Amino acid sequence: MKRLSSLALAFIAVAALADAPKPPGMEDAQVTQLGDAKWVAPPVPGLPAGVMASPLAVDAASGGSVGYAKIPAGTTFPMHFHSATELTLCISGKGTLTVDGKPGPVTAGTYFVIPAKVHHKLECAAGADCILFTRRTGKTDYNWVK
Repeated sequence: MKRLSSLALAFIAVAALADAPKPPGMEDAQVTQLGDAKWVAPPVPGLPAGVMASPLAVDAASGGSVGYAKIPAGTTFPMHFHSATELTLCISGKGTLTVDGKPGPVTAGTYFVIPAKVHHKLECAAGADCILFTRRTGKTDYNWVK
């Protein structure tokens, strides 16, 4: 089961950045280039240092979101779960995604779906940041597993 994390996580920022300009709605037309991403540090307690997000769109009705996430090379995004399903594509970098205790490799092009309440973590390997594109089906939350 090849799945990457939320860091996918990532979409931490969309729900957490109340003071940032609001991204467009999910139904609004837009064309976005990764090179134009506006990276911000999400104000989420417990996030590893250096994790950044770039919100792209929000569904006002469900609270769902879509956006980019950046996890620094050599960083582990700790075990956690979300209340909504997460759908993620790894754009660049590589690492190991552990889902329900089962580790699997993640590289550019890996797509994974993490159902609501499923425990997962992402270990981004040394050498290059992990850049993810994530969509959430509901409001973004992070429930850390100790």
